[in-house]
Amino acid sequence: MIIGDYHTHTTYCDGANSAEEMLKAAIEKGFKYYGFSSHAHLKYDESWTMSHESQEEYIKEVLSLKEKYKDQITVLLGCEYDLLSDNDLSKFEYVIGSCHSIIKDGKYLSVDHSEQTFNNCVQNSYGGDYYAFVKDYYELLATAADRDDFAFIGHFDLISKFNKDYKYFDEDDNRYEMPMYKALDRLAKAGKVFELNTKLTLYDKRTETLPSTRKWLDALSELGGNVIVNSDAHATVRIGHSFDKAIKLLSEYGFHSSLILTPNGYEEINL
Repeated sequence: MIIGDYHTHTTYCDGANSAEEMLKAAIEKGFKYYGFSSHAHLKYDESWTMSHESQEEYIKEVLSLKEKYKDQITVLLGCEYDLLSDNDLSKFEYVIGSCHSIIKDGKYLSVDHSEQTFNNCVQNSYGGDYYAFVKDYYELLATAADRDDFAFIGHFDLISKFNKDYKYFDEDDNRYEMPMYKALDRLAKAGKVFELNTKLTLYDKRTETLPSTRKWLDALSELGGNVIVNSDAHATVRIGHSFDKAIKLLSEYGFHSSLILTPNGYEEINL
């Protein structure tokens, strides 16, 4: 059993439930560790991120909850930091390094806001060249290898979110695989932990695992890299969602363990 969930969101950003509601749900589900990771401020789009002011409120509340429920669960204070964010990270116990957006010719382009937005970005800024968008996404994400303040890499293959049945690009094409594998290799060699995000991969209106996820899991297994399983829950009902499927998937690719994050750092648990 995986006893921690560290990628979660609250009403401080784009989540549906309050911080206390999320924590109570984690306790009810039997988790030993729970991490709050609301979205860090992003000046290009503040609609789904914390402001600098609300970040201080968020930190204050999480620390209060940490004390209030200390006899029932271990709480960690974190945030999800987009590679274009601009927050002070010094007060957080852990930080998720993610890429939700890129800058192209001075324009902010969202990777995952909606399928329509995704397509508009490619058509308007790349002349319809999805592979060029893929390349820029993975090249930006790969720069997380140079950051020593990221605990793990969030949803590595987010660029494939809307690509069901290879709708927009062929993930078996070298133009997809090469930038993806180059980014993975650079991050893995820098010792970065990769998140298996069950929201992206296993439960968000999906009937099967993303092909891209199977590709990078296979490659990471060969490199001897490490994985942490998270739900990316934006509501109480999603905490720990599909963790049983995640364990099965990891086992298929030769992983015998995953990591959990504790106040003392990472610990390995057998699957």
